[in-house]
Amino acid sequence: MTGVLPIQAKLQNQPSVMSTLEGNNVVQAVLDDIHQTLGNTGGEVYFSGVDERRFMEFDPDNIVSRWRQLVDQGIETRVLTRFGDAFTLKASKSQHRWIPEHFFNPTTICVYGDKVATILWGSPAQVLVVQDFAFADAQRKQFLCMWEQAEIPTTESNTLEVKDLLAERTIKRFGGRVSYISGKDRQLFRDFRLLDKTQTYGNSFYYVCQAANGLGPDRLGLKYFDGRMLAGIGIGNRFSLGGNWHFHVVNPMGEFDPESLLRLCRHLLELSGVPVFVKKLTMEERDRLLGIGFSPIEDYPWHAQAMEEDDTFAEQILDVNAVLEKLKVHQRSGLKTNYRYFCSKFGDQTTSEFLGEENAAEAHDIVNKFFDYLDIKQLHISQTSDYDNIIHYPPLGNNGKMYFSQLIRIGGKAAAFFAMEPVSDDTVGLYASITLHQEFPNLSEYLIVECCRLLQKAGYRYLNLGGSETSGLFNFKEKFSPVEYKKLQWVVYKV
Repeated sequence: MTGVLPIQAKLQNQPSVMSTLEGNNVVQAVLDDIHQTLGNTGGEVYFSGVDERRFMEFDPDNIVSRWRQLVDQGIETRVLTRFGDAFTLKASKSQHRWIPEHFFNPTTICVYGDKVATILWGSPAQVLVVQDFAFADAQRKQFLCMWEQAEIPTTESNTLEVKDLLAERTIKRFGGRVSYISGKDRQLFRDFRLLDKTQTYGNSFYYVCQAANGLGPDRLGLKYFDGRMLAGIGIGNRFSLGGNWHFHVVNPMGEFDPESLLRLCRHLLELSGVPVFVKKLTMEERDRLLGIGFSPIEDYPWHAQAMEEDDTFAEQILDVNAVLEKLKVHQRSGLKTNYRYFCSKFGDQTTSEFLGEENAAEAHDIVNKFFDYLDIKQLHISQTSDYDNIIHYPPLGNNGKMYFSQLIRIGGKAAAFFAMEPVSDDTVGLYASITLHQEFPNLSEYLIVECCRLLQKAGYRYLNLGGSETSGLFNFKEKFSPVEYKKLQWVVYKV
């Protein structure tokens, strides 16, 4: 006979050998029953078919707490997951191994004592518990057979190999709609930039590849393209808030299609087992996604120091003519003082040249020294590889006309570089401004002023400095007196 227990009840030994439970907290109920069944006698519990996204979907804090209670009882847990998945409960001394994706099914089976619990994910979820020694013994032996054949994960689940594996699985699942970004895609991104109505900082080849970098033969990331909508796809480690590789969908351009983004994110979540971020959205686009099942970024921030990374603070847009005029007027300003100081001390030693492969190694040295300074300040929001595409893969066209990137020397020493790309007919975005400002004070101010001079000469009116991760960076940009602010949004897909 099968009994249906109310959701708030705990699983207990019944006169019959079978019992069922349905509701959202079936995982919690199973863990409670393991605790009651094994008590303080120790023993082992075997889980197979574990998709952590579903396993941890409801009240994850309670599930983690109960899992740790099992460890405290001296109970050993073994878990079989899909190949490539990172099982975060491993921090509680659980062993886990991978089985090939084509053999994986997310129906969770748990064997403990003389019981076998099977979780059926539906609406509502159900768990079927069979209490029978012979049946449990048979399931235990089958599990151990699979365990011996399963692959032992790498020591650190957040390895580059796992990241590359996620990328390959994404391409395989989506066919031609997802592929690696290459230098051949520069024209495609330019065409969509010209068609896109938002004209924000994200509408550039520089930005998308920087946000999605680290994947594919050219390490430029992935792209989603269905003929109507184009977006970058990156995979980043949420290291400041628990780790694991997370997909980012970057700056959807073209015909904004919420339903297509929903389908994309559902698949990406299934592949990674963790929430998926969508970044560089207008307020209207964000609201449309929230209306079909996405969650606000506050529910699952990206970084402990910067909830929306470079969109934590608004994009700041300068009028290049106003910035240059500010240096001419008699009124004193911090910008004017700092710029003049730099010119008086280093001006006659400062030269500039196009950034290219011939000086790429020097640009990398500048990045490494810049990040050494960030390490001292304990600002760990970006990483050195974020600038690889800036240095090696500029946008389509000629430097100085279709994009602008230069390396600055002081006394012959490589001291800074910048990279800019147009985002509209009158506006250019600044995507790299890396300086050795500790060694050369006020070099950062000098660089942005010179960018303004360059753009004025080229016929552009506005310079978008982008958003900021920290209040310190935002306040630094304020000294240039922005004339416009654009706050772009993030959402997260969790369910």
